[in-house]
Amino acid sequence: MSILYALEGIRFPALSVFLSALTYFGSEIAFIAIALIVFWCVEKKYGYYLMATGIFGTLINQFTKILCRIPRPWVRDPGFSIVESARADAGGYSFPSGHVQASTDLIGATGFHYRKKHPMLNVLCWLFVIAVAFSRNFLGVHTPQDIVVGLIEAIVILLLVDPLLDWIDRGDNRDVVVLVLTLIAFGGYLAYITLKPYPMDYDASGALLVDPVEMQVDCFKSAGVLLGAIVGWFMERRILDFETDPHAPLLRKIVRIVVGLAVVVVLHLAPRLLLMVDFDTRWYELIKNGLTVFGASFVVPAVFCAIERRGGGVGHSTKKAKHFK
Repeated sequence: MSILYALEGIRFPALSVFLSALTYFGSEIAFIAIALIVFWCVEKKYGYYLMATGIFGTLINQFTKILCRIPRPWVRDPGFSIVESARADAGGYSFPSGHVQASTDLIGATGFHYRKKHPMLNVLCWLFVIAVAFSRNFLGVHTPQDIVVGLIEAIVILLLVDPLLDWIDRGDNRDVVVLVLTLIAFGGYLAYITLKPYPMDYDASGALLVDPVEMQVDCFKSAGVLLGAIVGWFMERRILDFETDPHAPLLRKIVRIVVGLAVVVVLHLAPRLLLMVDFDTRWYELIKNGLTVFGASFVVPAVFCAIERRGGGVGHSTKKAKHFK
């Protein structure tokens, strides 16, 4: 806590506002938006890489939080104060840092992916990651230990996902192996989250420190994202194998983004429109997020292929989709 107290002593409004904005790049919305734009319009494999690192990173991060159950700095030391604007986005347990993990899996992954072609970009990306990590300490929502472990966790995932994607492409039916193993992991994760006992910890005023129901809901959301992504990825490979062209006209990219976001929004709202809000909140969020990500990874590319095939675009691959061998 000594480092956090030292940073608390040098806070001033302008820097607090700047670092509060900077830490947004570790948020879920920023990650999803950037990953989808890359996947749809820039480079498909790179988009898959971003989605894979983000999804697996989030699941492992949440699993570690629930396993370790380490409270936030201001809970451990009531005399410590944080930048209040950061409190709303700092729920649940503290260890390890989810924002650092997410920013590393987004910005760090970008640098790592282009490290050979653009080494300076790689340097800038990692400097940005360090800045986000510092912001979480400066704002007072994480300890240095939270930051270091979140960073290590994300780097390990970056190093594993890249060769995994290459391994899948080098052999027949390796995507089937990954699909099956992921579905098994999905089932095990849900079983653990559902059956695990949760402590009911209260502060001095009697308020619940961490709501176990909210923690479960967040985990079910991530599980839904995993399910939608793995099924969408597998079906896209086997049925569509759509292409992206980084040199396509700007108008085509804008159309893709607009159409893609429209489809995703409709699918995201579909469970509510189908009156599924009376479901158990955990399962409702799982279905909603699963359907949304499945739409982003399969339905939207299918729409691109249908539209651009008529207009002579590049949506559908000139190669045959991958079939079972």
